[in-house]
Amino acid sequence: MSEFEALGIQQWLSKQCAYMGLHQPTPIQKLCIPAILADKCVVGGAATGSGKTAAFALPVLQKLAEDPYGVFALVLTPSRELAYQILDQFVAFGAPFHVRAALLIGGVPHEQQLSVLQGRPHIVVATPGRLKFLLAHFTEASKAFSHLRFLILDEADRLTSDDIEDDVEDVVNRLPPARPTRRALLFTATLERRLMVVEDGGWLSRLGISVDKHHLEVHATNTVLSASDMASLGRIAGQDGSGDSVGTHSTVASSLRQTYLFIPNVVKLAYLVAALRSAGPDQTTIVFTNSCIRCEIVRLTLQLLGFPVCSLNSIISQKHRIDNLAQFKLGITRILVATDIASRGLDIPSVGLVMHYDIPKQATTYLHRVGRTARAGRDGLSVALVTEHDITLVKQIERKIRCTMKLWNAKGVDETSVLKLLDEVSGAKVQAKLQVEDQFGERAKTLKAHALMKRTRSGKENSTNDENTHERNNKRTKTMGIKQHGKKPSTVASNLYSVKSKTKKATTKTKKENKNLTKKKIHPSQYEAK
Repeated sequence: MSEFEALGIQQWLSKQCAYMGLHQPTPIQKLCIPAILADKCVVGGAATGSGKTAAFALPVLQKLAEDPYGVFALVLTPSRELAYQILDQFVAFGAPFHVRAALLIGGVPHEQQLSVLQGRPHIVVATPGRLKFLLAHFTEASKAFSHLRFLILDEADRLTSDDIEDDVEDVVNRLPPARPTRRALLFTATLERRLMVVEDGGWLSRLGISVDKHHLEVHATNTVLSASDMASLGRIAGQDGSGDSVGTHSTVASSLRQTYLFIPNVVKLAYLVAALRSAGPDQTTIVFTNSCIRCEIVRLTLQLLGFPVCSLNSIISQKHRIDNLAQFKLGITRILVATDIASRGLDIPSVGLVMHYDIPKQATTYLHRVGRTARAGRDGLSVALVTEHDITLVKQIERKIRCTMKLWNAKGVDETSVLKLLDEVSGAKVQAKLQVEDQFGERAKTLKAHALMKRTRSGKENSTNDENTHERNNKRTKTMGIKQHGKKPSTVASNLYSVKSKTKKATTKTKKENKNLTKKKIHPSQYEAK
C-alpha cells in the first residue's frame, strides 16, 4: 500500500500520482486529504511549494469519480496564470477517467466560455471577475452550478482582500443556494485570522461554513486548530481587525536564503544588471517589480543588453502572457520580469533566484514572491535591492516574517563593476523608457483609471490615497531609475527610429549625470543600512 493509499486515496489515483512523480504526500496533504474525504470543510495554510493544489485536487477527483456529474467543483483563484496551472493539475491527475475541466478567465471571448459551461464540465477553474460577469448576465451560467459539491478558494488571503474581495463575494451570492452536501475549501500560504472569523459576516459564514467540530477542520502547516481555538481566533480578529498572519514564521522554506543588497536608488538598475551577469546564463531568475510600466521598462532594457528575458504583467495581452510564461517554463528565456501576478501559486521548480527590484509593500506579498524559489526541497536565493527609500519597508517585512535578511556578497556586484556599466545601462534604459511609454502609455492610463473607479465604487478611499502617495514618491525617486521590457532586437530598432532624436538628447544628458556620479563615488556604505 502506498502512502497516498494510506490517506484514503484509491489505488487508481495513487498510481497516477506515482506516474507524475509524487510518491510521498507532503505534511499539508497528510492533514487535508483525509479531512476532505470525510466530507469536512477545510481551511489549509502551508508554505509555498508544499503541494496545496494536490491537497484539494486529489480528494475532489476521488469524490468526483464516485459520482461524476458537472459542475462538481468550482475553484476560484486570483490570477489567470494560476488558473491555467490549477486546470493543468486537475486534468493530469484526472486523466485516467477523462475528467472534463473548463477555464473561465478574462482575455477570452465570454461566448465560447458560456458554451463550454453549458456542456457541464466536471471542474471549473475561474477568476472572480469573469465568473461574476457570466453569473450576472446569463441565467444558464448560474444554473450550471446548481448541484455544486465543492467551492474552493485557492490563495484565499488574496481573494478575500482589497478590490478583488467584492467580486468574490458577488460570485458567492450569485451562486445557487448551497445544498447541505456542498463543502467549502480555503487554501493559502499566509493563513490570516480574518479567514477564521466564524461570527456572522465573517468569510467562513459567508461561504456556509459552521464552527461545528464535525463540519470544519483548520490546518496550519503541521498544526491542527480545534473548533474552540478557531472560535477564539475568530473573536480576536473580529475585535482588532489586525489581520496578522497565523504561523507566518513557518511559511518560508528552510532551504531559502534571504538576502539584501543596499544600494543608491539612482544606480539600482545597473546593480540589477551586474547581479544577473554574476548569476550566469544558466540561472533561472524572476525579477519582481511593483508596476506594469516599470516591469516593461526593466524587461526591455535587459533585452537591449542581450539578456534572454520575457515579462508577465496585466498590461500585455493574454496571448503574450501565456506565451511568455511558456517560454520561461521551457527554459527558452532564463529571466522573467514580473509584477506580483507571478508571485502566487506559479510552480516553476527550476527557479533558483528571486530578485526584488522593488520592495513589496506587504509582508505577505514578500512571502509569496520568495515562494517561487526553494520549492519542493530545492535550494533558493532571494535578493532584495534595498535603496535609501526602502529601509522602513524592509524592517516591517523582517518583523512580520520573523527573519533578518543577510547582506548578499557576490563577485562582480560592487561599486567598481557597476560604475563601468552605467553608460551602457543608462543608454538602454532611456531607449526602453521611450519605447514602453509610446507602446503602453495609453493602456496603462486606462487600466489605472478603471482600477481607481472600481476602488471608488467600493468606497475604499484609503487604498486610493495610499496608491496616489506611492505614485508621487516614485516620481520623486525616479531621478535615474532604470526600467525595461523586451521584444526582438529588430523590432525594437525599427520602433525606436521614430524617437531617435529624443533618445540622443536624453542619452547625452544621462552621460553627464553618470560622470558626476562617478566623481561623487556614491557607495551603499554611505547610507545607514539597518
